[in-house]
Amino acid sequence: MAKIRMAVIGCNNMGAKHIKVLQENFGNEVEIAGILNSSLESSKRKAAELKVPYFSSIDEISRQTVDAVIISAPGKVHAEIAEQMLKQGLPCLVEKPLAVTLSECDKLIAAAEKNKALLLVGHTENYNPAVLSLKQNLKMPLKAIKALRTSANAHNVTGISAVQELMIHDLAIVYSLLGSSPSSVGICKSANYSWENHAVVDMAYPSGCKIRLEALRDNVPIQRIMDIEDINGNKFHIDFLERSLKINNRLIYEGGNSLLEEHRNFIACIKGLEKPLVNAWEGRAVLGLCLKAEEKIPSAEILNHKIKASFVKKI
Repeated sequence: MAKIRMAVIGCNNMGAKHIKVLQENFGNEVEIAGILNSSLESSKRKAAELKVPYFSSIDEISRQTVDAVIISAPGKVHAEIAEQMLKQGLPCLVEKPLAVTLSECDKLIAAAEKNKALLLVGHTENYNPAVLSLKQNLKMPLKAIKALRTSANAHNVTGISAVQELMIHDLAIVYSLLGSSPSSVGICKSANYSWENHAVVDMAYPSGCKIRLEALRDNVPIQRIMDIEDINGNKFHIDFLERSLKINNRLIYEGGNSLLEEHRNFIACIKGLEKPLVNAWEGRAVLGLCLKAEEKIPSAEILNHKIKASFVKKI
């Protein structure tokens, strides 16, 4: 079988990581047909750095030149780019979020269905081997989920809230476990931070499960952890940086590569061997959870103390 010709749109950060994983792990199955950035000069420069071809414009990306597309451009342009690709029937892997509004998500889903095109969403943590192992070991219903996700990239002004920039990864896991219909949602932050840099979201589900998620961008050590308690009182701890899973302080899984698993699934879907692990409907639902939290911001509680450690305590 001929190699899958892959285009990567948006290569300043995540796109370069996609290319690295593809070249190092799937070279026998995939070739990089070309990259595209927001300007021709940027595309040329990044292509030279990555030693791959480039496209001069998005109109050069078609069924004649590529077999599949990865979209890792800024979220605000995901819908515009993905719709153009899907209308040609091209399989698309779209980085999170799928789009920035639910109506945009609906347009992409409709385009994918009409043109019988694959549409996967890059909620990478849902491909994390530790998360997959967690789902095999949990006993439902759940009692509680608590998570902390920090980033040292506090000065990268994006205009995107910490909910969609960071917390979305943890919300994607919550959705995959509990669905998109919490019975209550609340949000708060420290007065020392903007909403772009800090948010704490509390949710309750009809099953009785209580959720607390915190996202923080500041000059702090990077932490990405989640604690889960199931109906049997088992306490699970995921360290996303180490890709490790503990149950009752006993290590049961460690290792793996989330982005590699994401690509393995995408390639298998293109070949018709698997179904998407994170499909477009799930991407839409996760965005819906983000928007439910963000709509509470105008009436949110503002905490008057600086966050020195985590709001989140281990269960």
